[in-house]
Amino acid sequence: MKNKTFHFLWIGQSFANFGDVFYIVSVVSYLYHLTSKAMAAALVPFFVTLSLFISGIVAPIFFEKYKLKTLLSYGQMCKTFLLLFLSLFLHWGAEHYTAIVYVFVSLIAFLDGINNPIKNSLVPFIVSKEEILKANSFVNTLDQFIKLSAWPIGSLIVSVGSPFLLIHITLLFYVVSSILMFLLHIQEHTKKKKTAQGKGLKNFLLSIRLGWEYTWRNVHAKSISFMSFFEGIGNGVWISAILYMYVKEQLHVGEEWWGYINSVFFGGMVIGGLLSVKFSQSVEKNQQFFVLFGPFCIAIVTLLFGTTTHGALALMYSTLYGIIEQWKVICLQTILQKNARMDALPHVFSVQGVISSVTFGISALLMSFIADVYGIRFSFYLSVCCFLISGWISYRQRKIWSYKENQKGEITGTIL
Repeated sequence: MKNKTFHFLWIGQSFANFGDVFYIVSVVSYLYHLTSKAMAAALVPFFVTLSLFISGIVAPIFFEKYKLKTLLSYGQMCKTFLLLFLSLFLHWGAEHYTAIVYVFVSLIAFLDGINNPIKNSLVPFIVSKEEILKANSFVNTLDQFIKLSAWPIGSLIVSVGSPFLLIHITLLFYVVSSILMFLLHIQEHTKKKKTAQGKGLKNFLLSIRLGWEYTWRNVHAKSISFMSFFEGIGNGVWISAILYMYVKEQLHVGEEWWGYINSVFFGGMVIGGLLSVKFSQSVEKNQQFFVLFGPFCIAIVTLLFGTTTHGALALMYSTLYGIIEQWKVICLQTILQKNARMDALPHVFSVQGVISSVTFGISALLMSFIADVYGIRFSFYLSVCCFLISGWISYRQRKIWSYKENQKGEITGTIL
């Protein structure tokens, strides 16, 4: 795709995504070595998830007042300054003020919660309609590759150097990303004062309500939200605590297999993304097939994964899961981008982010409880049921996934 703005977007976001992982690795490593307590390190992802949830709720207020490019570019710049201040604070010594570290982590995650829906919404603004799926495939593949490679690279830099070295590298990455975000050229409509009739708290609530109202009215967004909720619960079997128990009690292999399973899963998503880029036209014309049968195929693979006692088969199923999941996610994201109003996209993706945060918390507790009380296999059985429910929702709305379905705007329908 010969599109300068698109290249600025994916290069800039790649630097930002690498930096996001690197700074988390450095902060977790610093806190653990400072306190020698696992809880101190575990609080980092907790505050990140909590901040993403909060910012996902209030993000529509910013979407109504400011242009997307303004939020994305200045948001990345603010993250850069926050990381700079965090770096200085750690250098000066945070032995007695570790709570302030969590404040910085929360603020950076809060900005991410605003920027993430924007990043998911920008592709239709900067590429032609025919190239949306290919662009999504490319960006998603890059994201998964970064997730696959950034954690071991960051850990290696910390072990060879120090957490401070990794933070300095992250600062450089953030600066590059900020510059590229300011270079984006995006055609946006002038913001209208849609909520001008309300003031104070009323205006605040009206802005927050916009994304949820549109998601409920638009049958594509509504269907995908219901599917995301049940699949989010089902994905709880892939959290670290469950997989650790799985490799120890069911596969009877070493702890390193937890890392192998995670790696081949992300590897599968990279493979799925590369295939989507290569055969983007075929994938798009058959998007109905991928969305309809994706949840059912994932349910089957999850059942096979949850019942096998052979490590090699577990790796194969994990890879297959990643490939199918990537195809389904790319198709759903493209369908949503094509069938929702352009100005409503950030609001809708913000709702998706809130659903993701909520289901992560619910599934982590629920699946861990079931694994402890009833055994690890029952967690996978529940996961299979969740994916089957998602598949049933997809089947109920099978007509809207069709390649020929090009309606936009206020599309209504029933889910249950």
